[in-house]
Amino acid sequence: SPPPALCELRLSPPAHLPDFARLGSASRRRRLRRGAEAPKKQRVAAAAMGGGASAAKYSAKYDAILEEHAREIASLKKQLELSPPLSAGDEHPGASATGVRKVAMLTAGGLAPCLSSAVGGLIERYTELHPSTEIILYRGGFKGLLLGHSVPVTPAARRAASVLHLHGGSPIGNSRVKLSNTKDCVKRGYVREGQDPRKVAADQLVKDGVQVLHTIGGDDTNTAAADLAAFLAGNNYNLTVIGMPKTIDNDVFPIRQTLGAWTAAEEGAKFFSNVVYEHSCNPRMLIVHEVMGRSCGYLTAATARHYRAKLRSKGMVPGVGLHMERLDVHAVYIPEEPFDIGAEAHRLKQIMDNIGSVNIFVSEGAGVESIVREMEARGDKLPRDAFGHVKLDAVNVGEWFGSQFSKLIGAEKVMVQKSGYFARSAPANQCDLSLIKSCVDLAVQCAWERVSGVIGHDEDLQGVLRAIEFDRIKGGKPFDTSQAWFREMMSDIVSPMRPFVKQQADASVVTAYQPPLPIGLVLPKRVAILTAGGLAPCLSSSIGGLIERYNELYPSVEIMCYLGGFKGLLLGDSVPVTAEVRRKAGLLHLHGGSPIGNSRVKLTNIKDCVSRGLVKEGQNPQQVAADQLVKDGVDILHTVGGDDTNTAAADLAAFLQSNNYSLTVIGLPKTIDNDVYPLKQTLGAYTAAEEGAKYFGNVVYEHSCNPRMLIVHEVMGRGCGYLTAATARIYRDALLAKGFNPETGCRQQRMDIHAIFIPEMPVNIHAEAARLRTIMQENDCVNIFISEGAGIDDIVKEKEARGETLPRDAFGHVKLDAVKPGEWFGKQFAAMIGAEKVLVQKSGYYSRSAPANAEDLRLIKSCTDHAVECALRREPGVVGHDEEQGDVLRAIEFDRIKGGKPFEVGQAWFQEMLAQIGQKMQYSESVRVSAGNVDDVSVRITSSVHVQSSSLFLA
Repeated sequence: SPPPALCELRLSPPAHLPDFARLGSASRRRRLRRGAEAPKKQRVAAAAMGGGASAAKYSAKYDAILEEHAREIASLKKQLELSPPLSAGDEHPGASATGVRKVAMLTAGGLAPCLSSAVGGLIERYTELHPSTEIILYRGGFKGLLLGHSVPVTPAARRAASVLHLHGGSPIGNSRVKLSNTKDCVKRGYVREGQDPRKVAADQLVKDGVQVLHTIGGDDTNTAAADLAAFLAGNNYNLTVIGMPKTIDNDVFPIRQTLGAWTAAEEGAKFFSNVVYEHSCNPRMLIVHEVMGRSCGYLTAATARHYRAKLRSKGMVPGVGLHMERLDVHAVYIPEEPFDIGAEAHRLKQIMDNIGSVNIFVSEGAGVESIVREMEARGDKLPRDAFGHVKLDAVNVGEWFGSQFSKLIGAEKVMVQKSGYFARSAPANQCDLSLIKSCVDLAVQCAWERVSGVIGHDEDLQGVLRAIEFDRIKGGKPFDTSQAWFREMMSDIVSPMRPFVKQQADASVVTAYQPPLPIGLVLPKRVAILTAGGLAPCLSSSIGGLIERYNELYPSVEIMCYLGGFKGLLLGDSVPVTAEVRRKAGLLHLHGGSPIGNSRVKLTNIKDCVSRGLVKEGQNPQQVAADQLVKDGVDILHTVGGDDTNTAAADLAAFLQSNNYSLTVIGLPKTIDNDVYPLKQTLGAYTAAEEGAKYFGNVVYEHSCNPRMLIVHEVMGRGCGYLTAATARIYRDALLAKGFNPETGCRQQRMDIHAIFIPEMPVNIHAEAARLRTIMQENDCVNIFISEGAGIDDIVKEKEARGETLPRDAFGHVKLDAVKPGEWFGKQFAAMIGAEKVLVQKSGYYSRSAPANAEDLRLIKSCTDHAVECALRREPGVVGHDEEQGDVLRAIEFDRIKGGKPFEVGQAWFQEMLAQIGQKMQYSESVRVSAGNVDDVSVRITSSVHVQSSSLFLA
């Protein structure tokens, strides 16, 4: 997987090689093909020898073919020069000779970031070269062909074809249907008992008058289409089938690069570039990134490569804990590479002991055969698809790897993150767009020449782009692990890691410069910074902003950082801000998470602090923290956190004041929920909303590969619906900016949001189900945005009434991962609106771990600059825009800081959005909807699984 800048160069076919599908008569093409497609063993032997008699003989034969091809090109060029220019509306030369009047397209199999663009590209190419050729699109892949569900490509659809390059998924829909699996086709209602699906499909193609069928799919899709063409040929009907190879696994023989694989790797890298920062709020954290790839490790390896290249471009600040080693990939497990779990665990434990975190990339097919045998030996029945493949969602490879390693390496927390749907549903990137363009242009040329095959760069013919014969197309091509870039990456990953050494104070930081200060203001002696609570896209930037501001105005002030929030303060674990850190502080704006680490510690919860080993039995955590601050000589403490963090710091300051020690605490308000009184906007909330919108901007296209699909997007927000509402608003604005092509199925209604559920709004589930059932009937899909706190009280009561014990954090909050509100809503609505598939996607960790966006960077800059001013004035409080004081930026008094501020649902933009999607605030209680058994509903939760190793994995 070359980086984007190299992709076109790497895929350009050699100029001297013939393209057997393009020019010349059919007989001439056959002669060329016979000569060039020598037996494979002869070609391989000649290439391997690199010389000798056999190689010379083969080379001479091949040179003769090239000379014949060159003469043919010269002849055709001369003919073209003598041909009159085309008038407007004229067909491309050869149209009348071949008479291709009608072509059809279908997409099938799983999604890949190429389907929409390939459909658009084919329509564009036919329109610009052969505008009179009729085009129809079969809906839902082979399912649509069997049922006769098709739509014509109208002039309006042709004009808007370019819009399809901006979208992911498939506008015409996919399905997994195997024509030779009669039993499955009958069961799903596509054919009647006693009918042969191939005969039904063939009859439909004859009835529709289709001469050329373009199939966009993997090896199963294209070989099924070839079988269909052979079936028709046996019945004297000439159907030309031209496939385009779609698969993010890049595992099709003999194709060098399948469509969509580059994009999927890049999107997977983007995904992990956010969630990797989750290690900064948990000690001894194991993050398992599960990447799609049943039997081929290409995508996992390429994703790791893209991620590491992206990581290296950012720059690091080791002095405050921002190490390349902590963010790097520490292991890559793919089906092609065997590994010794004992040896790997030994290596990874050393990394965990050294840096406190481990990051693993694993293919969903790595070790799957062993896992399946283990599960079936326990009596588990694993579901399979129409092609007989075990459904990997039921296997949970990432969870298995987490369970194996967690105990062996001493992980305290394990997070399994699956990027599959996010990566495969994205629009094509620039690299794939270029590849798609090359392939669709040749596909149309092949259609006009009536040459069947799968379009791709043929590895057996030195990468020439051509229509590859169907009998040579085969899935299961393994990733070539001998490639230099992969071996280099793996060598780099397993190299011994240098030991971490905590930074020592740097005397060079202190400068003799003393800036003039207004009367009454005194420079602090020592400033300390800590971050606490959950993550938000502002922590790293806030630390950087504070350091930058002190350094540019008051460089003589000493700065230190407590590691791991109040945990570090209690344990006396800190690092000084050295001269090097000050020089590199600007790099912290490029990163998410907190380089100095977070923790959830409540100083007044003595029992919790004792159980976690932060204080000894009989000690008061506030006294321990106060003694540490006195010992360190800190007179200014900057806390970056939510309401709990800042009020805890204020209590600590009051405790010190009562003991005649002056400490000024200045807080910065961090929370993605934007739920703190009386602050207008908390840091990180803008970014989290934008990242959540980006996340759903990919996964929304999953509706195109499943009928009657319900997608539930669960957004963080325990008691406040701001983040859900803001995410929905940004998503809809981005969606409207793309444009649509309704005639092909690329309709706004299918990608829009159909319901928003937040804690501030009552949910009449029956009335909403009645409305959403109508939407399902009209659009074949429903998309719901839900706050993780919506309806939470009712769900908790229901679970506790069943005898379930729900875990709580140090602040007494029920842990929402144990409640699973998205799954609960998914099951309720699926049973009531008749959804066939339910997908719950959680964007929380992806959103909250991101680097700050431009809007948050502006807000952070204002707040950090003002926080330093407040430090000089010894003015305590939480810095923010005070809604009760005309939105003035000031240090708001701690006793006025309070969490739980609800989202204001009466805002005009929110009410307008509800009206646009057809949702009401209140419904009549008389509406009732009958439903099936919710226990029969299968819900797929794939974006993230967050677990504690002690409760799930340890015996």
